Amino acid sequence: MLTFLYQTMSHLWFGLAVFLIIFFICSRTAFFHATLFQQHYSWKNRLHIIAFFSLLGILNTYWSLWGESWLINTSSIFIIVAGLVSGPLIGFAVALLIAGHYVLLIHTKAALVSGCFFLLEGLLSGFLSGWLKGKKEMLPHAIGISFIFAASHIILLALFCYPYKFTPAIEDCALQVMITTALGTGCFIGLIKDSYKQKDILEGLAAKIALNITNSSISVLQNGFDQKAAQKITESILHNVKSFDVVCITSNSQLLGCTACEQEQPFLTYLQEDIEALLAEKFCPDNEKLTVLTSYLALPVTNGTATIGYLFVGHIVAEAMSAFETRLAEGIAAMLSTHIEINQIKERTKLLADAEIKALQAQINPHFLFNALNTISYYCGVQPQTAKKLINYLADYYRQNLADPNTLISLRQELQHINAYINIEMARFGDRLKINYDIDDTAFFKVPALILQPIIENSVKHGLHPKLDGGTITITVKNCSDYFFIAVHDDGIGIPAAKLDSLLQDAPDRKSIGLVNINKRLLAIYGPDNGLRITSTYGTGTTVSFTIPKQEED
Repeated sequence: MLTFLYQTMSHLWFGLAVFLIIFFICSRTAFFHATLFQQHYSWKNRLHIIAFFSLLGILNTYWSLWGESWLINTSSIFIIVAGLVSGPLIGFAVALLIAGHYVLLIHTKAALVSGCFFLLEGLLSGFLSGWLKGKKEMLPHAIGISFIFAASHIILLALFCYPYKFTPAIEDCALQVMITTALGTGCFIGLIKDSYKQKDILEGLAAKIALNITNSSISVLQNGFDQKAAQKITESILHNVKSFDVVCITSNSQLLGCTACEQEQPFLTYLQEDIEALLAEKFCPDNEKLTVLTSYLALPVTNGTATIGYLFVGHIVAEAMSAFETRLAEGIAAMLSTHIEINQIKERTKLLADAEIKALQAQINPHFLFNALNTISYYCGVQPQTAKKLINYLADYYRQNLADPNTLISLRQELQHINAYINIEMARFGDRLKINYDIDDTAFFKVPALILQPIIENSVKHGLHPKLDGGTITITVKNCSDYFFIAVHDDGIGIPAAKLDSLLQDAPDRKSIGLVNINKRLLAIYGPDNGLRITSTYGTGTTVSFTIPKQEED
């Protein structure tokens, strides 16, 4: 008896080890990452996952111990893992294929019962997928789920296949099957979780490197996007990313800057010829005409409205760009585009005739940018997805912050600008900063650009930041009979009464122009009755409000 138990366990575990090795090798491939690591599966992704787990489950059937009336196997592992990882649809599809093979081709007395239970396992594990992913410790729960499924399978075989006599007896193999299924599921879930972790680490590293390169490029791009700036940026990229052999920046028609790992003149001549040939053909992916480049990636660099050049990275040995290198290059190109756009908009603001408008547009708080970049750098290591979102919010914030204040935009656009700013500040302050929106659904109208964001920024900086436990900002928009009422209230430290009267005074030596500029613009556009109104109680909070008269176009 002990010999049989040992042989059974050894056979099951040896087979499990073989499939774990196969799974581990596959999990390191680009195809596996592109298939499994998606937030929303396409039908193509679903079919690939179903085919992968079904094939493993069917092959596992042939590694079973064959009895006279049933198989001792652990194909349930692949059904449970597919369901827990990918949901009920994929779990059921995998179970259907494995069960169909089992019932139609494996002629045992227990085949029908096992096949039906496979379908139930696929559905149940799929429905438990969302619950399991919400758990901090997935492995113990996955192991527990699979152990319960394996035990239920054994019990159903004993109940529904009676009075058949199984050889070997079910009770002789029950413990081995349950233990192997439970621990095997845990191993596969652990490998998948580790693959996700490695992906997050790579994305975090890519975001951090892209951020370092962008930080070093800020001062370079301040004087414009030219050959000198392009050359310095390529040098910075190659210095930070050792896996690239070649880094170039081009305009739409010529090479602006190029840095390579090899500096011999013949190599540089051939490299320049390769890049010029690719640029002339708009980076056609035909590598046969190239002399030194073996693989490359060309990504557009934009100024917000049009493509003004390309970021080009390449290899002189490797036949393909890795997924990490691709994500890194995409991040660098996006950040460069954002900074070029910001700097070009900043340059345009210098040409505005109205000094107050120019000052408002050019007023980029360096402390806010510094704090935002530090916050993004922190999240690169712990939450790469959050870091990506914050980079997008930062780009949106500066894009809107440098919009033309002479134009009227929809209230929705202004609220989107505020949302970008608030999300960056929330990442810094955490639970100390909250925002409430009390927006009338019937309030459809336009406001001058940059009319609300400076008020919100003042509330955060002067009202809530000095308060230890932070506070809440409430934005109210009401649709009244003849006008729209807009108010921003914070429950911060408030403003002393002695200072309150001087906030909107246009003093020549004032340091901050935000509220004064907003008040002057409102008065100029909507008349003397529609300027800013500020009420505050020191130690309690502040409310800044104004009205916009209804017009025919509203």
